[in-house]
Amino acid sequence: MLCPGVCARDPEARELGVPRSELVQESLATYLGKSAEERQAETRRARMLDALERLCAFPDDRAVFDERSSLEMLDEVRESDDSAPLRGHEAGEW
Repeated sequence: MLCPGVCARDPEARELGVPRSELVQESLATYLGKSAEERQAETRRARMLDALERLCAFPDDRAVFDERSSLEMLDEVRESDDSAPLRGHEAGEW
């Protein structure tokens, strides 16, 4: 039995005019062709874009419950950010 995620690709396969199995094979080849670091970078980028979209959707009149400045909060995020090593820093090195 195929998992629901594979069966959910049936419309996509039909639209592309390829059998589901070919679509799955191509997807698997693409996934396996990427290094773990590339997959982590894609995941991190998707999280950052999602966060940016949510920030842009904040209403202007939203309540603020944190009295710290934006820079103080940013420093805290940087200290715990999993991408600190990619920027040449260790977490907490600010």
